[in-house]
Amino acid sequence: MPAAPAESKVLVTGANGFIAIWVIRTLLEQGFHVRGTIRSSAKGAHLEEVFKAYGDKLELVVVPDMEKEGAFEEAVKGVTAIEHTASPYHYDAEDPAEIIDPAFRGTLNILKSALKEGSSLKRVVYTTSTASVVRPTTVPLVFTETDWNEAAIEEVWTMGRNAPGYLKYFASKTIAEKALYEFYEERKHEVGWDVVSIAPPYVFGPMIHDVKTLEQANTSVLE
Repeated sequence: MPAAPAESKVLVTGANGFIAIWVIRTLLEQGFHVRGTIRSSAKGAHLEEVFKAYGDKLELVVVPDMEKEGAFEEAVKGVTAIEHTASPYHYDAEDPAEIIDPAFRGTLNILKSALKEGSSLKRVVYTTSTASVVRPTTVPLVFTETDWNEAAIEEVWTMGRNAPGYLKYFASKTIAEKALYEFYEERKHEVGWDVVSIAPPYVFGPMIHDVKTLEQANTSVLE
């Protein structure tokens, strides 16, 4: 992607999440304008307080349900880049669809909206996880971008509700990221933007998102 002017606007989904709020802070510090998506207006209060020094350089938009077709239609307008971090991360899903569907449909919906907007967009950055890459092995392996955690998908399809919670999460990340690249590969010759995915393992650091008690901390923090 060509270097983006500092005044460019970047869309960050799931803006009040652990990773997303750090992404927003970094972007604002570097001079970018940021548009963040939140599920309700109430969830924006903490962000507005944390970043009040940046004034109108932070804009928040409500996307109550990212599984809904067209959920990001307004949010993508006029942005130079998209940082898609919104995806459920927990091990409490009983039905695998509870965690797989939001990850999968949310990813496809933002890509569909990007395809329609497209005029100013240069890059879509997707936050995936090493959960979508690694798989059980009895010998040392070097994993690359050609590796997918197909084992998690197969086990979840076989075990259904009885699959461990962590496997349901692993499957959700793998399915969503595979969908990302399948969508892009079919259309890359007709768009002016590219796609990059970042696959972190555990992410450590202080919490600056809205957590008032330990019970409110999310799975990534509690682990």
